[in-house]
Amino acid sequence: MSSNRLIYDTCAYSTKMNESVGPLEYVLNPMKYENCKKCRHELGLVGGTSVSHIKGNLVDLENDLRGATRISSLCPTKKYSPQSNNQINIEGKSCGPKRNIDTNLIHLPSCQMIRYKPTPLPPKINLDSCPQPIMNSVNGCQSNSCQSNSCQ
Repeated sequence: MSSNRLIYDTCAYSTKMNESVGPLEYVLNPMKYENCKKCRHELGLVGGTSVSHIKGNLVDLENDLRGATRISSLCPTKKYSPQSNNQINIEGKSCGPKRNIDTNLIHLPSCQMIRYKPTPLPPKINLDSCPQPIMNSVNGCQSNSCQSNSCQ
């Protein structure tokens, strides 16, 4: 086996690294299953976005609701203390920054994924064939021109 410097070629190394890491980056893409144009489905979809969202990051909100953002401690200062300003403050770890989650609601625009056919309606009833009844009439029909047999 000959010894050469082909394994130290920077272009070949970066290409080989990209070929080996590229598929993993695709699998680990956090936006892979996230729709960038979210909307609220009105009819016929189960499991879609049917409520309003918050302005902050949903993952940070879920982590805070599970308690993953707080240290497990019996100390009262480390426990959850709610605030009334629609903000959730997450203390950073020793090396991480402090984060804020804005919990004000964003109303999503409505959309429809499935195009349903319109519901057929019965034909309109033609009410012009019988004149209006006179209220003073004894039998309820003002003339013999009424085409229904209910007056006779």
